Amino acid sequence: MQLNRILSNFVVTEDGIQKIHHLLTHLVKDVDAKAAMLVEKSGQMIATDGDVQGLDIQAIASLVSGAFASTRAVARLIGEAEFQAMFQQGDQASIFMYALGSNDILVVIFNDVSKTGLVKVQAQQTAMALSNEIAQMQSTNNP
Repeated sequence: MQLNRILSNFVVTEDGIQKIHHLLTHLVKDVDAKAAMLVEKSGQMIATDGDVQGLDIQAIASLVSGAFASTRAVARLIGEAEFQAMFQQGDQASIFMYALGSNDILVVIFNDVSKTGLVKVQAQQTAMALSNEIAQMQSTNNP
């Protein structure tokens, strides 16, 4: 797992690191994903787990953040506050992205499109747990 302690908008505690790692590791294992990432809303990578070998994770983080920014604008045009999830399906790999309450983004890269429903459900549950962990770290930093 990789973790970027500097670029997050809060101080990541050692306990927080372990919890984020645990959540991403379990998500990757539970859905047999290639990788899972936690991306800050600014486009900076916070954490990764799984096989990111050969992936330009910084470019992925930046583009995912940009994609959410543009879909937020589309959502407003059709009367929605925002879209919470996005799914992109390819021939070899697919990606599911889910916005946390903090507007950080959980990204799951997986190969078996038949697992899309499982990925969606597990990613939503993981996103809720990550949101809680981030909120707890932020409240610890801002008493």
